[in-house]
Amino acid sequence: MPAATASYLSFVPAAAPVQMEQVEGTTHIHVPAGCNVSMFETYESRLPEAYSTDVKLSLNLAANARLTHYKLVDEGPRANHHSFLEVHAEQASFFQSHAFLLGGARIRNTLHVRLNGERAECSLNGLYLGSGEQVIETHTLVDHVRPHGTSREFYKGILDDKAQGLFDGLVLVQKDAQKTDSAQSNKNLLLSSTARANSNPELKILANDVKCKHGATIGQIDPAQLFYLRSRGISEGEARKLLIFAFASELIQVIEVSELREKLERLLFAKFQKA
Repeated sequence: MPAATASYLSFVPAAAPVQMEQVEGTTHIHVPAGCNVSMFETYESRLPEAYSTDVKLSLNLAANARLTHYKLVDEGPRANHHSFLEVHAEQASFFQSHAFLLGGARIRNTLHVRLNGERAECSLNGLYLGSGEQVIETHTLVDHVRPHGTSREFYKGILDDKAQGLFDGLVLVQKDAQKTDSAQSNKNLLLSSTARANSNPELKILANDVKCKHGATIGQIDPAQLFYLRSRGISEGEARKLLIFAFASELIQVIEVSELREKLERLLFAKFQKA
């Protein structure tokens, strides 16, 4: 990765007893039993030349551990970003992910979560924002192995110009994972007639006592909402920005870290100025 590219991995609290090691290009992170920690993963650059970022992380959550993972990708305009995150969640542990994919010519974000323990939970959230000829892909797999597991997935895409977005999500419920509760949702907002969104939510259920659902939507700005705002004296451009930000804000307002929430709001507003 070029030196001018800012990337970092940090934890809060900094004194958390998290164990890390590097093995054959993969960073392995172990969160001890009962530990509650937040993890920040950031990639930012304004380099104009082409370069690639390739990242592999493996997380292991011991029993009753809780980890909130924040990820921001805002790379250079010709950058290729490929990342793979694998999570193993043991009994009664909880993994939460917030991914924001904004900058880069091509972004491929892959997340595999294996709920190994009984009553393990995960909540996966993501927002991708594409313009120009960006290609942004999100691939997720949630594997329910033991009973009473819970998973939630909520991803949104905003695509302009000739940008392409892909959400490919699979929820697998193994035959012993009875009483699984899973929900998956992907919503896409197209700001131009040439933007493209593909959504492939999928359930594979091998158990017989579960509660699982999924859904996907692809659409444009609601003309009725736009008319309502314009009838209140708001210009068309400002009305569009308000509606776009309202679409995205659901995934921003849940961020508990105020500095990160405010930073994302500034980044999004800057990008919406061009929408």
